[in-house]
Amino acid sequence: MTQSVTQPDRNAGGFNLFGFARSQEGVVVFLLVALMIVVAVFSAASPYFFDVRNGMNIGRAISIIGIASAFTTLLMIAGGLDLSIGAVMNAAGVVAAMVLTQTNLGVGGAIVAAVAVGALVGWVNGMFIAKLGINPLIMTIAMQFVVRGLTLGFSASASKVIVDPTFLAIGQSYFHIGPLAIPAPLLWMLLTMLVLWFVLRFTLFGKYVYAVGGKASACRRAGINVNVITIQLYMLSGIGAALAGVVLAAIQGAGIPYGAGSELSVISAVILGGVSLAGGIGLIEGTLVAVLLVGVLKNGMTLMGISSVFQMVAEGLVLVGAVTLDRLKRRL
Repeated sequence: MTQSVTQPDRNAGGFNLFGFARSQEGVVVFLLVALMIVVAVFSAASPYFFDVRNGMNIGRAISIIGIASAFTTLLMIAGGLDLSIGAVMNAAGVVAAMVLTQTNLGVGGAIVAAVAVGALVGWVNGMFIAKLGINPLIMTIAMQFVVRGLTLGFSASASKVIVDPTFLAIGQSYFHIGPLAIPAPLLWMLLTMLVLWFVLRFTLFGKYVYAVGGKASACRRAGINVNVITIQLYMLSGIGAALAGVVLAAIQGAGIPYGAGSELSVISAVILGGVSLAGGIGLIEGTLVAVLLVGVLKNGMTLMGISSVFQMVAEGLVLVGAVTLDRLKRRL
């Protein structure tokens, strides 16, 4: 008699470790463990790292990327991609500065004008991508050049200094909670993450975001207007970049029309946080932890005297690693 051989069941015992490691929640836990290890290493390597003041400095430094990453998370979950983020950041800061210095609209008017620029750029991106089927990579790279050129032209390639104390408070003030002095930009980032977490988790729009990223064709058959959602998401991406640009201008005290784009840092943080390049998968929580992890790495390397050149190399390796892990997860 031939005895059958039963293969081991990965689900035996009620907990599938392999499955959990591949889940969205598993990615967040993995990133938290990595963050704790990195904090422990840098704390041992530098006496200045594990300090409240340094922690607040890290929070301020990551806030710009964090704000933009939160909005980009929604777009990439839906299968989109936006490489015009950095250009919109610069444009928003310049527009806010010009409104403050050349009109009587005040801080509110400056913020509204900056956000309107981001929304307009996002709307153009979304219309061409959704209605005409242009590849998001090509479209948003082209828009990056257009926005940078217009920004340099309207600003005469010169920074616009901001002296309005109310506007500067957006990026330079602190919120005091007991003995802690929390930088305002860090609070704006956390508030942005919280709002968009709620949108993804508890609203119908959040369900549509996952559905469109999972299978757009099935959404169309179900009566969901995929084109409208796509346009809305690109507009949100532009608005998020503009808000980040406003905070950046308030931190710097000027609207600066030039400089290296932040789009790759934003996208790498989102991918590292577990958002799949194929769409349909991702959590705001993962993006938040990934932004913290990248910020801690940069800060730790700076305290250890590592050159900014090698920090760029490390950031590139992080992006390669995140994309590789995403690819492996999809194969598994």
